[in-house]
Order: sequence, then C-alpha cells, then structure tokens
Amino acid sequence: MGRTSSLLAGFVAGVVVAASTTAIAVTGTNTDTGPDSKATTTWLTVKVADAMGTRDTITWVPTGSFAGSAEERVPRYPMTAIQGQDTKELALSAVRNEQVSAQLAIASGHDLGNVKAVVGDLTGPGGAKLSGDDTRVRFVKYVPVQRSKSEVDWSATIDQVSSGKEVSGDRNPDVVGDPLEERSSVDVPAYAAQPLWFTFHIPEKARPGTYRGTVKVDADGRTQASYPLTIEVADASAPDSDDYGFFLDVWAQPETIAQAHGVKLWSDQHWKLIEAYNRDLATRGQKVINTTIVDNPWHHQWSLGTRESQTATPYSSMVGWTWNGKTFSFDFARWDRYVRAARRAGLGPDIGAFSMLAFQDKEHLTYTDTRTGKSVYENVDLGGDRWREAWGAFLSAFEKHLKAKGWLEDTWLSFDERPIDTMRVVKDLVHEVAPVFDDRISVAGSISTEGVASNLSVDWGGIGAMTKEKAAERRAAGKITTFYVYGSPAHPNTLAYSPAVESRMLPWISAQRNLDGFLRWSYNSWTRDPFTQPVHIFTQGDEYLVYPGKDGPMSSIRWEQLKEGVEDYELIAQLRKKEAGDADSDALAEALATATRNLDGRTKDVTDIETARAAVVKGLTS
Repeated sequence: MGRTSSLLAGFVAGVVVAASTTAIAVTGTNTDTGPDSKATTTWLTVKVADAMGTRDTITWVPTGSFAGSAEERVPRYPMTAIQGQDTKELALSAVRNEQVSAQLAIASGHDLGNVKAVVGDLTGPGGAKLSGDDTRVRFVKYVPVQRSKSEVDWSATIDQVSSGKEVSGDRNPDVVGDPLEERSSVDVPAYAAQPLWFTFHIPEKARPGTYRGTVKVDADGRTQASYPLTIEVADASAPDSDDYGFFLDVWAQPETIAQAHGVKLWSDQHWKLIEAYNRDLATRGQKVINTTIVDNPWHHQWSLGTRESQTATPYSSMVGWTWNGKTFSFDFARWDRYVRAARRAGLGPDIGAFSMLAFQDKEHLTYTDTRTGKSVYENVDLGGDRWREAWGAFLSAFEKHLKAKGWLEDTWLSFDERPIDTMRVVKDLVHEVAPVFDDRISVAGSISTEGVASNLSVDWGGIGAMTKEKAAERRAAGKITTFYVYGSPAHPNTLAYSPAVESRMLPWISAQRNLDGFLRWSYNSWTRDPFTQPVHIFTQGDEYLVYPGKDGPMSSIRWEQLKEGVEDYELIAQLRKKEAGDADSDALAEALATATRNLDGRTKDVTDIETARAAVVKGLTS
C-alpha cells in the first residue's frame, strides 16, 4: 500500500508522543471514562493518521453526501482513507412534519476541546424561515463491542454482521458508535473520529421550496469548518406519529428502567421515568402497550434444569395472583395503572398481555398462597386439570375486568414463539372459557400459527411464505400482519453494529411485502450498564434499541433510522392511496425494489433509500 509507506515515516515521530499522552476527555461535569476516550496504541494512531492524511483538524461528510450520511456508522478509529473531506456543500430533501437525520464528523492529530455544531436559521421562499434552534445536535457515543452467548449457540456473530468498518479499535476493546448523547459539546482525543448527529425537524406549516443556511463546526473556541446548507421542502406532509398507519410493536421492559436510573421499583420516580420512555415510544407510533400477566413470561430453561430469566432484569407480573386453597383471585391494580400511564403518553390503543404460555420452559404457575403468605412456583401440565383451573379462572376474571374498564376490544392475549400444537391447546381453552378472545390472539413466531393469530408477526424464516396476497386477505378480514427480526438474520437487522441503513430499510421491506408493520424485542432490556457491559446473553443490541439517559431514554442511530423508515412507509401509503390501483404503479414498484434490492448493508449502495424516497415524493407531488 504505497500511501501508507509514504506517510508512515513522517507521522511516526509525532504520533508516538500523541499515543502516550492523549488524555481522557472531560466536558463540564460529565467525565467520559469509557473505552472510546482512552489513549490509542501507537500502531492504531499511525493507522488513523494515515487514513486522515494529515495531522491537522479535518471534517468530513460520511458517505460524501449529507442526504445519506446518517445511513453509515463512522468508526471511532478510521483505518482506510477518509472519504467526504471534499464535500463543500450540504443538501437535504424533506417533506413537512418529518425529521431528517444527517452527520458530520471531525478528527485531529491533537486533542480537541469543546467540539460543537452551530446551525443557523434557514431562509426560504418569500422570506419564510426554518429556525436553526429547531435542529437537534447530538454526539455519537462509542460503546465496547462484546461477544455473546447466543453467538456460540445460534445467533448472528459480529463477523457476520459487521463489515469491520462499523467496529474499530485495538480489540482491548473494539468499539462501535451507537448511542446519541445529549450534551452541549464534547472533547475529542487525538486521532479519534467524532460524528455530530443532526436531526432537522420540518414544521408542519413550512412553505414548500428551497431553504438556505449555514452549518458551522467549532472546536477549541474556533470555527473549524463552515458549510452552506440547503433543504428542499416538498409540497407533501408526513402524518403525526399518533396517526401513523404503520403497526409498530416494540416490547418495553418497565422494571429495567428503575434499575438503570437507581430508583425504587414502582415508586413515584419510577412511574415518572416510565412516562418519559412511553413518550419516546409514542414518537415512533408505537401501537401496543405490552404488559405482563404472569411473573417472568420469558423464563428460559438453562443447563442442568436451572431456570433463569433471559433478560438481565427479570419481568414480574403486573397482575397479582393469589390462591386460598380453593380458588384463584387476581389483583389488577398495577396492570391498570400501567395501561393508563401508557395511554396518557400516547401509546396504544392495543394492549398485549404476556403470557398464558411459558417461553422455552415447562408450564408453571406463580402465586401467593394466602394461607401461608408464601410465594409458590408450581409446575403444571399444558392442558391438564390444574392448568385449566388456573387459566380458566384468570380468563373469566380478566374478561369481566376489561369490560368494566372499557378495554376489552383493545386487549390481546400475546404469545412469543410458541409452536402451533401448543397454541391450539390454548385456543381451545380460550374458546371454551372466554370466546370473546377468539379473535384477540397475538403471536410473534412461525407462520404455522397464521390460522390462530389475528395479529401475527412472522419471523424472518417464514416471511417468504407470507405472500402479498395472503397479507391482503388477512387485512381484509381485519387481521394484522407484521414481521420481526431478533439475533438473526445477520442482515437486515438492528443490532448495535448492524450497518445503519438496515434500520431505515426495515419499514421499506414491510411496504414492499404488503405487510402492516414491524415488531422488535426489545426496546430497553439493558444489562446493569449497557455503556460498559453491553451484552447479557444475546447479540449486542438485540435486547435494546435505546440507552438509559439522564432523565429518560438516550436514542441510538438505529432508533432514529427506524423512525425515518416509518416516515417513508407513511409516504408510500399516501402514494398508494393516491394511485388507487389494484397494483403498485411501475414507478412505485421500482422504488420499492431499489430500496430493498440488497438487504446486506455492508455492501448496499447507501443512495438506494434516497433514490427510492425521491421517487415516492415525486409521485406525491406530481
């Protein structure tokens, strides 16, 4: 590699010193002692210096185009020549009432302090303005990369998911940029890249036309780069999130919120934090309030017969079960409060109740025996007398309670990856005891359960069998059909080091396949500290899409890209309504094919989404 040999001698003398003296970054009262802030080794510093091509401070536009810059993760330690340094102008396209993300990155041969971006007001047609203050600037934070137990057993591995470009470092540890940190500025160590993440919010009443302004990147009290910015606002609008047609079902874990924020479980502080996370879910159009009706519906049978939760923080039941020796009784107070709080935040209207079936474990009941005051864990046989007694009592009480609350028509009996023979046993009992739930069964799993589930989320292995025609038949019958990914497949996915474009692409896949939306486990099943110990059991990021912030969720690259994919889905739905044909127009079909033509983000042309979206907007405005 000729470029390396020519630059190497000139850099070594300086970078050896830099590698031994780079300090941990401190900004204000926030001390960053994570792996992304540590001094680099000599060899790593030399590699980054060579990629930069200079010891001076540089800025660049990832992908070279501001419009597609958010669809690529910037490595903390770039190892190949940095592209996008020659980009001199920033250009975005948008519709009204949507958000648009983009990135700029900065690096230097010396430590940088007080790095920040300043977005000026943009002036448009007739003197109309887009306020620069409405633009949100966050900083990509880097977290360590860890192997997981599931990689050994069954899930995608780091090597299968990442191209190596997303993940960088010296393996002690490697790091990946994913959380989006809220702070006024950040300090950047020498020979480390720092992306600045921009979220532009286009007002609902913005005039269509071209808006022009300026973006500046400052460091050490001086402007390091200034870019002219153009935003072209089309004469079309995205709906408010509470009006999204896209059926998003992301499973939240309320109890890990208390653990992460250091507050007492179910205290007033905990409920206030739950509200903040619920509001965040509502901004994505979350359609389901997922609740627990038993302790730990995701118990997992481990080796030697031991039972553990598959999440670092186990779920407990929001319904209190008691047994007095003759009958079961149920306390729905906490369940009710959780549903009310979620609805106030804008979630729902659907309510998911997990779960009448154990997840990868023997069927069991957990309850308090009122005669002794002790908690009981009782194994039962599926379909057996004791199982029927307990669940028959619950279903009757649940139906009566939901009728009194006015929530019956919104509530689903929810199940995760249970086989069809097991589901048939449940369906028979439901039909016998509480037939009102016959058409209120929700399953995430195999397409074999399609006949049982009125709300079915198909796993990736079965998505091909869910034809467009079958999805249309289900929709005509009032049924919901989505799909989901988890630790598999390797692509597309929303793992912590998945290529960023894949999260944006997932709603396009749903649109192309004539599905109603997308499901993902989980929203926030964190480890004790996802910033330093990001893996519990499963492939990194499989268990969470956001991180715990100061007073609520800290977003991620994946979470932002997913929202913008949902906005794309909504525009596609508008175009289909406008065209009003039995089949998509040739232009729309081509756009859908372009957006989804390569599901592996490592090799995908990141202009695919922007090209496809431009065609959809053109169809809406012509």
